[in-house]
Amino acid sequence: MKKTTYYLTGIFLSIILLCASCAKTDDKSSAALKVTGPIEITSESYPFNAADHSTVPQDLAAFNYIEEEYFVSGNANVYDYDSEENVIIRTPDAPYSTRILIRRPADQSKFSGNVVVELNNPTAMHDMDLQWMFCKDFFIENGDIWVGITVKPVAVKALKVFNPERYASLSMSNPQPPDQRCEPKPGSLDDTTPETENGLVWDMVSQVGALLKSDSESNPIRDYKVEYLIATGYSQTGGYLTTYINLIHPLDTAKLKDGSPIYDGYMIGDGDAFMFPINQCADAAPPGESSIIIKPRGVPIISVVSQGLLNMTIPARRPDSDTAEDMYRRYEIPGSSHVNQKSVDNKPCPADIQKAGVPATPANCAGINENGVTDFPIEFFMNSAYNNLYIWLRTGTPPPKAEPIMTEKAEGIGEIQIKLDEYGNALGGVRNPYVEYPLATYYGQSRPLDEESAFFCMLGGYKEPFNHDKIKGLYPTREDYLNKVNAMVDEMVEERLLTESDGMRIRKETQEMKIW
Repeated sequence: MKKTTYYLTGIFLSIILLCASCAKTDDKSSAALKVTGPIEITSESYPFNAADHSTVPQDLAAFNYIEEEYFVSGNANVYDYDSEENVIIRTPDAPYSTRILIRRPADQSKFSGNVVVELNNPTAMHDMDLQWMFCKDFFIENGDIWVGITVKPVAVKALKVFNPERYASLSMSNPQPPDQRCEPKPGSLDDTTPETENGLVWDMVSQVGALLKSDSESNPIRDYKVEYLIATGYSQTGGYLTTYINLIHPLDTAKLKDGSPIYDGYMIGDGDAFMFPINQCADAAPPGESSIIIKPRGVPIISVVSQGLLNMTIPARRPDSDTAEDMYRRYEIPGSSHVNQKSVDNKPCPADIQKAGVPATPANCAGINENGVTDFPIEFFMNSAYNNLYIWLRTGTPPPKAEPIMTEKAEGIGEIQIKLDEYGNALGGVRNPYVEYPLATYYGQSRPLDEESAFFCMLGGYKEPFNHDKIKGLYPTREDYLNKVNAMVDEMVEERLLTESDGMRIRKETQEMKIW
């Protein structure tokens, strides 16, 4: 496809979304945003993280979906806190250039009206579209448009190493003069340099969102009738969303011309306790403020939390709410880990990761070595979260509530310990057939066998299957097990804790089991 370069006036390309009929107008402002693309794809030059170059290649065409890459360049503010803990502009109009990947239905009539904007996760030092990895089946079945944004300098660096010519224009440079740059605060990821600025991300995300809602010819999805724009992220970028919701969402720069928010809702994947600094020289939160607690923002916010990271995310627990000012749900999923086999299968292929200059780090984890990475489908519960978020936006009907995973204080282990049933599975949380009628013990984390494996083993869980005699003792007949699981699935679908499609997947999976 021919590459075209557009110039669009407007720092945020803000528009007015008049109603569900999708009437749109362009906003006016003082800076220029440049959109280039779709970028040509050849056998030698293709997007990093392209669906057909994942570890297990994804054939989007088989589902009548199209993938395209665009470059977006503009000017972003770098924010800071003043002495009274208010968010202020530290450096205005700093130039940046990033890229977005778009996956959309080829047939506009199949479009749901929902656009899911994912802040691609850079924890592995390169882009990973984790919410797409988990939830692509749901997005495609629903007819959603997915847009992934490269949001961190370390991921930009990987792109430029992967294909220097294709990604030559991308930049998240530090706008501060060299003699005024701080040494970035130390962190567990050790992926920040004085030459770049992580704090450009917030206006980048706002500007891309406003672009996608605009009626400008430079909007790559301008011919689709966009009704709702959802921001999402997973793990590190789930933490980015916490920062964005609490600190950026109230700012004028995160609003359209009519004062409405650019993003109509948020879905946080396993990251609501990971508040990230507003700039790379700042503290993670304003002094004296517990900013990891999601604040009321007048739009629906749903957070899905794995058992594997529960110890780290418990400080973010807060009450659910259904008021117009505070629409919030948190779902904790017993049996789940932060990554599963589906996410491993859908990550960028090893050859592309190596080409991006990111060294492979083989994991050596007790439990995973013997049983493999867990296949527990945390995606089913993120799918239902998205579905409930859509319903909340469209009808005002609040999602179901669920109890948190049960915990207790523990001496010498940490502040809390998850309560387990007699089979070693977590109690409480969103009850599901995998832990309610178990065939295995599900571990949210695994134990590293060497220092290099510690990080992955913390994220990757496993399951330890029961032996045949134990299964027979629990469920004397195959029919007994099927009846129990199917009844629970029916109940969960009715309560909107599972989508109908995922309910069918569980029924099919159990029907095909040959363990009796």
